[in-house]
Amino acid sequence: MTARTAAYGWYVVALLASGNFLNYAHRNVLFSAYDDLRAAFWLSDAQLGLLGTIYMGAHALATLPAGWLGDRLDRRHLLAAAIVLWSAGAVAAACATGFATLAAARALTGLATACVVPVANAIISQAFAPQRKASVLAVFNVGLFVGGVSGAALGAFPGYPWALFGLAAPGAVLALLVVRLDVPARVGGAHAPGARAMLAEARALLSIPTLRWLMVSTTLMAFAAGGYQTWLLDFLKHDKGLSEGAATQLLAVAFGGGLAGVITGGRVGDALRRRWPHGRLAAIAIGMGATVPCATLAILAPSGPLLVVAAIGTMFFISWYHGPMAASVDDLAPSGRAVSIQAVVIFSMHLLGTAPASWAIGEIKQAAGFRVAMLVPTAVVGVAALVMTRAFAGFARDAVGSTRAARGAITERDA
Repeated sequence: MTARTAAYGWYVVALLASGNFLNYAHRNVLFSAYDDLRAAFWLSDAQLGLLGTIYMGAHALATLPAGWLGDRLDRRHLLAAAIVLWSAGAVAAACATGFATLAAARALTGLATACVVPVANAIISQAFAPQRKASVLAVFNVGLFVGGVSGAALGAFPGYPWALFGLAAPGAVLALLVVRLDVPARVGGAHAPGARAMLAEARALLSIPTLRWLMVSTTLMAFAAGGYQTWLLDFLKHDKGLSEGAATQLLAVAFGGGLAGVITGGRVGDALRRRWPHGRLAAIAIGMGATVPCATLAILAPSGPLLVVAAIGTMFFISWYHGPMAASVDDLAPSGRAVSIQAVVIFSMHLLGTAPASWAIGEIKQAAGFRVAMLVPTAVVGVAALVMTRAFAGFARDAVGSTRAARGAITERDA
């Protein structure tokens, strides 16, 4: 890269990270507004959890079509249209008159945000050297963390519905800037039209064994992360006895650990990748494994310094997987399927992992109590770490062979 090209590449990362910021702010904004929603609509804990499930279910279902379109259409126009649509969904949610209209508006926002991560991961992976992918994608995912925490903060103050109006406001400007990006509209490869071709392509990508192990592990991780995100603030208030302000302050402190974890995970992943082909997967497994004792301690510890340290450690290690995961998926991508393969993984993560998590943890909370409910995703993270180790052995083979094998399978099924 020339200096100008490198500088522009970082501008692209920053702009796409802004989109990821809004993506996760929209996702998390209602998690800290439960008291407002209870007062406005008389919602039960199960209904509050169901709102998150509806959002993520719609998000997951739209991911495969978004990835398929991202390899066929101008990615800039696709992403800009999604930004405008999710802004409209936020306004509709702010104007909801009951649970049904609120749920419908959240579903619309979930549909629209589905294209952000697969499209952005593909664009960024093409713009930087392969040996730096995890580190650069980790920077992109800083937008995830800042957006997630900012959304939760806005949900607490100013709360519902004004937080949603505030998040909708930047949409038009961001969409215009995305349309003007000087990046390839798409990267080539033969593509058959139609829904049957989309499903055939997904099946062909699933023929890559390492991808299947990676998907199982990251789906389990997504379930755990979804459960934490949805209920953590409520847990701190009702189990630890913290006030709204004290709970928000604790999350803000832990947020620093999460930011450090995103960057550290990317750098560790790239460093280990220079030693072993599966090095980025090893970084993910290490982060997952270290999350378990930290999260267990955070759940069981009383409020005080020990809780603060455990919360920081949990956020630090649970954040390692973002950059290495996206980079590893890109390493397995056949030619012309960079967005589609990201979408297949994210589809599984969100439909089977994140989407049911908020509802499932809400149900467990009602049946067995808050501590048991929060220990469930902690155990799931441990299982995810073990599953990820199963992907180590075949990664080098599949990263080299996926282009030929998957392209052949796609061509045969398209014919």
